[in-house]
Amino acid sequence: MEILRKTWLLLTALSSITAGFFFLAGGKLSTGPLLLVLGYCVLLPFFLWRSFRKSVGE
Repeated sequence: MEILRKTWLLLTALSSITAGFFFLAGGKLSTGPLLLVLGYCVLLPFFLWRSFRKSVGE
């Protein structure tokens, strides 16, 4: 359970990215890009910031 507690944000980001690609492949040209942007530009950087903020001096 401890692993899931630390990686839930990463799993959410990867799920969003994967779903975005599937929506694009299915022709959903409004939902797919939104999920990709959410995964790549919001969730993944937030996960990285939360994971490494203690190691850079904050």
